[in-house]
Amino acid sequence: MNKEYIFTQADGDVALVTIHRPPLNALHSEAYAELYETFYELSKDERVKVVVLTGHGDKAFVAGADVKEFLMLDGNTGPLYTRRNNSVREYIRRYGKPVICAVNGFAYGGGLALALVCDIRIAAEQASFSLGEINMGILGATQYVARFAHYGTACRLVYTGDPIGAAEALRVGIVDETVPRDKLLERSMELANKIASKSPPAIWAAKRCMVKAQEAGLEEGLRFEESVLAELWGTDDKNEAVKAFLEKRKPRFTGR
Repeated sequence: MNKEYIFTQADGDVALVTIHRPPLNALHSEAYAELYETFYELSKDERVKVVVLTGHGDKAFVAGADVKEFLMLDGNTGPLYTRRNNSVREYIRRYGKPVICAVNGFAYGGGLALALVCDIRIAAEQASFSLGEINMGILGATQYVARFAHYGTACRLVYTGDPIGAAEALRVGIVDETVPRDKLLERSMELANKIASKSPPAIWAAKRCMVKAQEAGLEEGLRFEESVLAELWGTDDKNEAVKAFLEKRKPRFTGR
């Protein structure tokens, strides 16, 4: 499944996807295409229950887009470029399986946008975050960052392009946890394996509900949750989980 710019390593129920485009893992058109292909292939692999996404090396998760491509874009081709990249990110945001982003370094521009469409973000203490598109005379990720960061911080990131460190990113809600760099993958895989140990139908239903919560009002979201929960009440895994709880043992889920 390894490609030129995207490497994949399976570890039981968890797949580790690494963006590999040295020196700073900047994303260009081919890398975006490979990223989509990789996630699509993993969606068909029933063994994989959780995906961890990270960048190669110690410097960068993704240090933005390959700006050399910008010179070829204009008012006609630029919107196509934007739409294509957004479609890849939206595919990951609505992905059927939980996605954990292990931010190992710079998450700039499109890199921050990519991190924000993942379900959970764990960052190395040395990581930093910015939306530097304003410095290129354009913008990006405004709709994502405004949903996570404090409004003033989101505006500051978008309007100035200045970076913030991992500690501030944690404080304002852009990341969920910070750890020493040498513990980043260990912690990310630990969390991924914990999630993967749950009932597969419940995991996938939970993902659908959490995506819906980002998009819908409370009433619509509650109705959606009720419909999803109706499916779970009738599963073998629900009965197994309840029996295991009462018998004080670990459940043995079958995914049914």
